[in-house]
Amino acid sequence: MPIELISLITGNVSGFVFKLIASQAEATQRLAEANMKSQQAADDSADRAAARGGEGGAWVRRFIVIMVLTGVIIFPFLMGLIGGSVTIEGDAPSGLLATLGLVSKEMITVSNSYLMTSEIRSSVLAIVGFYFGSSVLSSKK
Repeated sequence: MPIELISLITGNVSGFVFKLIASQAEATQRLAEANMKSQQAADDSADRAAARGGEGGAWVRRFIVIMVLTGVIIFPFLMGLIGGSVTIEGDAPSGLLATLGLVSKEMITVSNSYLMTSEIRSSVLAIVGFYFGSSVLSSKK
């Protein structure tokens, strides 16, 4: 094989390799610029959203906290004072109808009480964890 042919092939291969490397670097640079534009747009959108409704969300959260604490503290106290009753669904007592499968549940009336559901309890736990947990974190700073 003549030296000119080897030099021509080597030059073509090296030119291809360097052109490939340059195009990959250019693609990486375009991708980085697109990512920066996308991040800038997301930051601008978040800033506009925070400026638009920042305080409204706080009032909604406060209202939810007040309603949950009313259900946990005030309503049980009032129900004990005024003698209200609550009707709940429970398992039917054993008997002929329950044995035959005709009745599986019954309604039970509990007087002088307030029904404390598991949702109210879990809401109180979330509120306590959110407010007292964040105060513990802020006191460490």
